[in-house]
Amino acid sequence: MELPQTAAMKLRDTPVSHCSSASFRPKAPLRFVAAFILALVFAGPDAALAAKSAAAKKSAPAPTAQATPLPEGPADDAARAYAAGDFFKAAEIWNKLAAEGDAQAMNNLGVLYEQGKGVEPDVGRALHWFENSARAGHLSGMSNYARMLEQGRGVPVNLEEAVRWFDEAARKGQAEAQYNLGLLYERGRGVGQSDVTAAAWYSRAAAQQQTEALSRLGHFYHLGKGVEKNVGRATMLLYAAAMNGDLQSITELEEMTAEGSARPQALLFGQKLDNADRMSMRATLKKIGAPAKREEDNFICDLYDVQRLAPGAGQMAACYGPGNPAPLGFVEIDYAAPDKRTAERIERMMEERFGPASASEGDDSRLWNLGTVLVATSYAPARGQLSLMYMVPRVYYLTRVKSE
Repeated sequence: MELPQTAAMKLRDTPVSHCSSASFRPKAPLRFVAAFILALVFAGPDAALAAKSAAAKKSAPAPTAQATPLPEGPADDAARAYAAGDFFKAAEIWNKLAAEGDAQAMNNLGVLYEQGKGVEPDVGRALHWFENSARAGHLSGMSNYARMLEQGRGVPVNLEEAVRWFDEAARKGQAEAQYNLGLLYERGRGVGQSDVTAAAWYSRAAAQQQTEALSRLGHFYHLGKGVEKNVGRATMLLYAAAMNGDLQSITELEEMTAEGSARPQALLFGQKLDNADRMSMRATLKKIGAPAKREEDNFICDLYDVQRLAPGAGQMAACYGPGNPAPLGFVEIDYAAPDKRTAERIERMMEERFGPASASEGDDSRLWNLGTVLVATSYAPARGQLSLMYMVPRVYYLTRVKSE
């Protein structure tokens, strides 16, 4: 476990934090997004370099829904302390490790001083540790040091040096640096303005699921900026960013629905989903006679047996964000689909209800952008199952917050 290591520059003045969580999330559509994005990258500009970056990311251990016990040692003691909110202890350990030349600890100290966690906020000391980490060869240290140079934080603005450090880290696969370098090319800041080059860097960062890069690349495909216009690709990329809580992507998806044919509202068992909460969903499901397998407020998800209500379906999960009443984040229904013909029948049912899919990947996954609600299907032949999901982007990502 490591401290969230970089803060990416953005087109609006809000800081970025990158955290992981062990939460219940729809698995199938996220696999669908990952495969789709990799396909985009390999087909895009500078594909060889992008493939190398994606392959390096792919070789890393994938995150799982269960927290993995940390090995013993000072660095892991610091990570545990940070995760538990004991920033003072984390700073104490990282100070000792940094004094011994640990470049990761230097970067982490820089983050603590920049954010004022466990120490007094000190931009000068943050800059000092980021620079030391960068010169020691740590990629996140390079990206953070470049960001300080670009923004003139604790040092006069130095765009030439910022670009040099971003470029070095980006070419070695650091996702935040790739995004930030793309942003500089989009703005023409410290480099010649080039939407094509910006799109290439965004695509490499997007292949690593970097949220802001997913959002910018989706925006580029939406407008045909630096890439050929492709609304389906735009929808998928913006969807991936929206599922991580990127508000610009959520807004852009909602605005895109006004550009095409009108879409019907997302209704399930007569309940409008975009403003539903736990109380209204429970009342609707009780009214239609859906047997509850679990309805407990201390769980994110209520579980129901919907075989009688939706032929071929098994369990349904209705999952909620924080609040009282808790707003609906997503609904997942699993259908038995022993063969492709059964899966296609369910997909046709969705097309009859919502029209042609807004995006697709191969023959097994579909996505409908209804504006305030996204609907996805994903067929898993090996498991003989098709998953149907209704997601409310403005709440979905908050389901993770509740589980932490």
